Amino acid sequence: MQKIIIILASFVLLSCGVKRTDAPVASLNDANSYLNLAKNSAQPEKSQYLLKAAVILAQRAQYLKAQETFSVIKPDFLTKLEQETYFLYYGVALQHLSQTQAALKLLRQIQNPEQHPVEWQIEYQSSLAQVFFDDGNYLEAAKIRINLEDLLMTEAAIKENHQFIWHALSQLSADFLKLYQSDFSSPIVNGWMELAYLTRMNSEHPEKLLAAIEQWRLRYPIHPANEQMPEELQLVANAKIYKPKQVALLLPLSGRLASGGRMIRDGFFAAHYTSPLADDIIIKVYDTALALSATSPYQQAIDDGADFIVGPLTKEAVEEIAAQENHPVPQLSLNLIESVTELSSDNFQFGLPIEDEARQIAQVAIAQKHETAIILAPDNEQGQRTVQAFREAFELLNGQVAEVQWYNEPEKLKDQVQQLLNIDNSEERARRLKQILGVPVEYVQRRRQDADMVFLAATPTDARRIKPFLNYYYAQDLPVFSVSRINSGDNEPTLNTDLNGIVFTDSPLLISAAPELQQLRTDLKAISPGVASSLGRLFALGFDAYSLIPDLNVLRAINTFNKTGLTGRLTVNAQGKVTRSLSLAEFKNGIAREREMVEQEPQQ
Repeated sequence: MQKIIIILASFVLLSCGVKRTDAPVASLNDANSYLNLAKNSAQPEKSQYLLKAAVILAQRAQYLKAQETFSVIKPDFLTKLEQETYFLYYGVALQHLSQTQAALKLLRQIQNPEQHPVEWQIEYQSSLAQVFFDDGNYLEAAKIRINLEDLLMTEAAIKENHQFIWHALSQLSADFLKLYQSDFSSPIVNGWMELAYLTRMNSEHPEKLLAAIEQWRLRYPIHPANEQMPEELQLVANAKIYKPKQVALLLPLSGRLASGGRMIRDGFFAAHYTSPLADDIIIKVYDTALALSATSPYQQAIDDGADFIVGPLTKEAVEEIAAQENHPVPQLSLNLIESVTELSSDNFQFGLPIEDEARQIAQVAIAQKHETAIILAPDNEQGQRTVQAFREAFELLNGQVAEVQWYNEPEKLKDQVQQLLNIDNSEERARRLKQILGVPVEYVQRRRQDADMVFLAATPTDARRIKPFLNYYYAQDLPVFSVSRINSGDNEPTLNTDLNGIVFTDSPLLISAAPELQQLRTDLKAISPGVASSLGRLFALGFDAYSLIPDLNVLRAINTFNKTGLTGRLTVNAQGKVTRSLSLAEFKNGIAREREMVEQEPQQ
């Protein structure tokens, strides 16, 4: 998931290219004039006129017509320099027509680029770098653009060049970046690769990244990237690091939401007491359930000297505070809203929306080559939100939803599973045949064949009823996907045997197989048994909320960076909303076990 934003941003970046020159490009009318002259000319003038026309067409982005014109030119009638122009712009046209290998073959025939004007050389090196990039040779693409630097005269061109270099290097694995830093490379190349390497290695530790960049700048004081850093690193370097002295925690600690509020509080303090900065930060907790208005504890916290606020928890309370005109201190709300007003740059939102999980399951299902889903979900507000989020994400990725069955009466689940699988249609066809033929008819029940997966948005209790019916009605071979709601968190293998095979998303705190998290679960259960239940997700929310505070702005500056937390891998988008990539789990022998999610790291 963290690669999607890089790919989208890079597509926009690379489509721009380096600005070649401010000189005006000849018009298409000029190209047509040269084509007309070529018709009435003999060689070598014919090929020379065709070359001038084809170059103009390529410069005017008429690549298909340029390619057709280049294909009828006789290079033997051109001078050596004209031949190199032929190779260059024929290669440019083919590159834009996605004929990468043919373009590379032409560009490699250019032997003396330095004999051409500077604008020509810029076009050549830029095009060659782009072709190498398209061919997957990211290191060579970056090195060509590094060498191009000496030809560039404007700040805008240099900035654009640095962005290309940075994007090319970002495609390489950390191991590759480390391997190719050597004494045989120039200090400029090594500097670029080291900068990319330390950024990759510290992408989950924003504060460490800032320190590493500062050390890099001291080692390479006259490096081009020091004078004009890639845009995303400039954003990191300029990001405000929150170092609050007094944090206000706004939570419901009494009333109907008290158990959840107390669990978040416990997670928040657990992170605080394990932080090296604990002695420097005061935390004051405010019970929002005691106030008639959400703004009352918020304002009280500010009056008491808070310089950072975490909370409140409910969507209504977050909306009420967001509607205020003034937000004098930074805030991390513990719920997500679609605010009608523009939030300030110091406002962030972090929650555990079920929609995030449904979208992630849709992505997992598509990645596993599933195309058609059938859905069974409770007919309530949360069930509808879950299904809508799954459906939108699944269809956006070219999947389709064949049918949705909504349930609200457990005693009717058997019938609804039959309907979902079209078993009732099979029985109805047999009944009609018996009426028509007047004799008993033997038939074999069959489920529908158009679906290749089931999305089940259910509680553990409902899922224990539903999954056996799916198996009974011949759908035992259909993969079943769900969200964290299906996992109670309790280790009850006998009770959960009926859930075997269901794949779902959940917070790493509850299901991660990492030894350190397994040990943390054991330690926390001894202190707070509720961590092992569904309330453990709220403990994780509190823990991560505290841990995020110093990193929020750096994560927002580069939203492809992430921070590993107890709720998932966390990123922050431009609007200040924290999003999660959760762990993937499957019930096996009645126990929820983490499944490995292989993430492809860019390779050379």
